[in-house]
Amino acid sequence: QGYEELERQLKEVFKERSNILRQLSKTSKELEGIKVNLQSLKNDEASAKNDVQKLLELGQKQREEMKSLQETFQKQLNEAAEKAEKQQATINFLKTEMERKSKMIRDLQNENKSLKNKLLSGNKLCGIHAEESKKIQAQLKELRYGKKDLIFKAQQLTDLEQKLAVAKDELEKAALDKESQLKALKETVQLCLSSVLHSRPPAPNLIPSKPAEKLTPPATKGSK
Repeated sequence: QGYEELERQLKEVFKERSNILRQLSKTSKELEGIKVNLQSLKNDEASAKNDVQKLLELGQKQREEMKSLQETFQKQLNEAAEKAEKQQATINFLKTEMERKSKMIRDLQNENKSLKNKLLSGNKLCGIHAEESKKIQAQLKELRYGKKDLIFKAQQLTDLEQKLAVAKDELEKAALDKESQLKALKETVQLCLSSVLHSRPPAPNLIPSKPAEKLTPPATKGSK
C-alpha cells in the first residue's frame, strides 16, 4: 500500500512537472514572440516599452517561480526516495523476519514429528509393558494361590506335628507305665521265688521249665 501511495504521488508529481514544463515551453514561446515583437516595436511609444519591461519582469518572476517549484519538486522527490529506501529496508527486515519465522515453524514441525514418533514408540513400549504386567499379575495370582496352598499344608503339618507330639507323650507315658509294671512284676516274681526257695530245700529240678516259660510271657507282653 505504501508503494502504491508513493507511485500515485510520483505520478501526480510527474504530471504537475509535465504541466509546468508545458507552461514553460509555452512561456518560452511567448517570450520568443515577445522578443520578436520587441524587435519590431523598438521605435514604438514608451508605454509599449513599459509593457515589454513588465512582460520581462513577469517572465523573470515566472522563471523564479518555476525554479522554486523545481526545487520544491526536487525536495519532494528526495523525501519520496528516502521514504522508499526506508520502506525497502522495512520490507527487507520483514522478509528476513518471515524467513526466520518460517525456519522456526519448520523446526517446530520437525520436532513435532519427532515427538509424535517418540510418542508412538512410547505407546508401543507401554503396550509391551502392559502385556508383561498382565503376565506378571497372572504369575503373582498363581503365586498367591500357591502361597495359600502352602500355608494350608503348613497348617496341616503343624496340626500333624502337634498330634504326633501328643501321641509321643502318650507313648512315653505308656512306656513308663509298662516299665513300672514290668518292674513290679519282676519284684513279685523275685518275692515268689525267694519265698519258695526259703520254704523248700534247693534241688536241681526244683524249678521246672514250664513255670519259667509261664513267667516269661508277661515280660514279652510288656516289651511288646
